Amino acid sequence: MARVSVSSMFLWDLDPEGIVDVVARAGLEEIEFWVETPWYWEGGRREDQAREIKRVIGELRMTLHAPVMDLNPASYNDLVCQATIAESLRAIDLAEFLGAEVVTIHPGRRTAKRPARDAERHKIHKYLVACLDRAEEAGIVLALENLEPAPWNICAEPEEMAQFLAELPLGMTLDISHATPPLSRAMAFIDALNDRILNVHVSTTRKGIRHLPPSDGSVDLVLAALRDAGYGGPLTLELDDKKFPKTLSKDDKVGVLRRERLYLESVWADLR
Repeated sequence: MARVSVSSMFLWDLDPEGIVDVVARAGLEEIEFWVETPWYWEGGRREDQAREIKRVIGELRMTLHAPVMDLNPASYNDLVCQATIAESLRAIDLAEFLGAEVVTIHPGRRTAKRPARDAERHKIHKYLVACLDRAEEAGIVLALENLEPAPWNICAEPEEMAQFLAELPLGMTLDISHATPPLSRAMAFIDALNDRILNVHVSTTRKGIRHLPPSDGSVDLVLAALRDAGYGGPLTLELDDKKFPKTLSKDDKVGVLRRERLYLESVWADLR
């Protein structure tokens, strides 16, 4: 059975009660809580808010996405690097409190739009070691996400991701939309690292637009490869509500998630 989840970033404008209502009506039982969900992030990230998330969302199976907006562990600005470490450690603490299974973190990029250098990779290694130390204390598993292909992005290609995972006890979050096109890049991640993939962000890229619904069938081969490799973790729908033709209401989002859930379940069932 497919474990279909959804990123709370698709439910950007909702509080925990609203998020759970949409998830339940869509027939989902899992969620990836993105720390930068505005109700929490812009609301002060207070302890009582964390308790509210746990009270309302805590019965769902949960992963957590560390913050990435305005942050970069490989930044040219060392203060940004320090802030990224601090915010990621805080996210790991939140994950421990909420009982999240996996925390997804981003590897970072060279600030200038130029090829990444060893200087950036060294900063990322320092960042990952700091996160791993805190995660080990908290009993949390970390998963490093592949970024979009670009010379300045770290871990956008399977070979570089494999190098980091060979050096450090990390898992991986495979973002299908980031990896494609071509489909062969996503397949290469699976071939090389299938035993390290702990979370999958499911969406597709069409005409250069990322994080669109996968029900067009364009990433079915990737899903098949995951299923054939024995992947049993969450298939996290990471959809961008801004990419839809109109502003989505709460009911619209229920409909989108129900449709995508049924599609993923049907594809997964066809692979049995």
